[in-house]
Amino acid sequence: MSHRPAAESLIRAINYDDFDAIMAAHHPEVMFQSFRGPNLRDSYSVTEWQREFLERYADCTYTQPEYIEDGSAVAVRSVVSAKGYDWREFEQNIVEVLEYDEAGLVTKRRMYAQHRDVVLDKAATAAMTAAKNAEGGSASATRKAVEDFYAALLSGETDAARALLGDKCAYVDSIYGIVSGADAILEVIAGIPRPAFGSWRITGLHSGENSALVELAVDAARPRAADWVRVADGKIAVIEAYWMMREIGVNPYEEYSHDRHSRRVIQPI
Repeated sequence: MSHRPAAESLIRAINYDDFDAIMAAHHPEVMFQSFRGPNLRDSYSVTEWQREFLERYADCTYTQPEYIEDGSAVAVRSVVSAKGYDWREFEQNIVEVLEYDEAGLVTKRRMYAQHRDVVLDKAATAAMTAAKNAEGGSASATRKAVEDFYAALLSGETDAARALLGDKCAYVDSIYGIVSGADAILEVIAGIPRPAFGSWRITGLHSGENSALVELAVDAARPRAADWVRVADGKIAVIEAYWMMREIGVNPYEEYSHDRHSRRVIQPI
């Protein structure tokens, strides 16, 4: 049974502010963890969270969606287009992981994000374009390339990790840096703060033909990061890093420092 139509239906319900459909899409005891927090454990709370989210992200629309369906999970990468407190448009890249039960209801949902209005430089743009236009590939080959890369990365085998990166690769992280080239990527990743206790581990890997989503955490019960990895010709081409911002101490509530300007008709004098 494919769960992609259900994921597409949920995205459509969010785009149209259809809160009844949003509630109906989630299991009554769904577990929802988002980059803004807090953690929620029932469909009613998720619907109310979504209602506030769509109020803060006015005219919110999920655009350019990309899907990875792997077993009972669907990973979605989207560019959220919305308007802020002053009604100026902004874009924010997000990824969501939706886990479904046999009845087609979301039982677990995790939402990671980048900062708003990420701008890529020329080299990163070229790498992204090439990766998106790459042909061929298979879910099994993509999974192997990603598994091998992260196994080398997490075990400190820098040379092995470097060998799995493509010639023109890029790393897109709105918090720690946007760089191109294997050495620069490994340097930025090595500079990401590490926890005082515990170590990074893969808590989820969802693979498609040319892309994979890798979820990472120190404590499996507290999702922390997700990388959308694009693979071309068996090598890692682009890594887009997404974060549970609240989890890592980054303020995700940019709009709360301002009151939304009310829309009023300007009367002629």
